[in-house]
Amino acid sequence: MLADIVQSNFPEGVKLPDCLRALCDYLDTHGYPISGCFEICDWGRRDAEGWFPNDPVTRSQVAIFGRGSTGSSYALWLVPTSDPENAPVVLFGSEGEFLVLAPNAFEFCRLLGLGYTEVESDDLSKPPAEWNETGKLRSWLAERFAMDFPATGEKIAHEARERHTGFAKWMNDWQAEHL
Repeated sequence: MLADIVQSNFPEGVKLPDCLRALCDYLDTHGYPISGCFEICDWGRRDAEGWFPNDPVTRSQVAIFGRGSTGSSYALWLVPTSDPENAPVVLFGSEGEFLVLAPNAFEFCRLLGLGYTEVESDDLSKPPAEWNETGKLRSWLAERFAMDFPATGEKIAHEARERHTGFAKWMNDWQAEHL
């Protein structure tokens, strides 16, 4: 099962959030695509080692679970809270961008259900281009989690960025000290 593989790549003691575990179950049954170009990452530990070489302490503060089409990594940032259910979902961008995407895994799954081609780079204030393509995922998430879906992802991303303003600085400070 994909969820067990993703879990095995998380830092020790960090549990895969229920919503992400369910997303893995969905993939086991329905396959890809999920939403746009997003994919579940089954080599998160290796990605974390690439982002934070020779720094196991910092690697234990992120749990990578996803990839974008350009090689960006999607992760839970465990610095503001060690509770993975409430940790923000962040992006380690392939072009050096560091973004907070959602306040937690549940809200990230709501974003995926909207049907953006690239959650990391699409204009989330506009309706998603692939709304119809994610209908099956939306229905499944709505039934499984009583999840609703806004017309755009703007409010989800805005709330996350307002709540977790320190992520880009945290990453830039780490790079300045270690690279």
